[in-house]
Amino acid sequence: MAVVWSIEWDVAVFFILAAIMIIGAIAVIWSKEIVRSVMWLTMVFVGVGAIYVLLGSEYLGIIQILVYVGAVSVLMLFGIMLTKRRLLGGDRYE
Repeated sequence: MAVVWSIEWDVAVFFILAAIMIIGAIAVIWSKEIVRSVMWLTMVFVGVGAIYVLLGSEYLGIIQILVYVGAVSVLMLFGIMLTKRRLLGGDRYE
């Protein structure tokens, strides 16, 4: 007797999004450069917003994407890119 696996599409999408978010969260921790960490964190924020939309809370998903991806991630990137940092082997303001 053969076992037929049937999985709903929303469960499959949830597992795919969860896997992407877990990989992104691990990449945030393991990334050596802070700009790449922020970009991975942005991917995790988008995944959380997509899961909210998948669960039927479209307003919360849109707010998640607008506030966290649009504001927090961009603010972190601007803060990182506008600060002066010391390059290896160079002067302080090079």
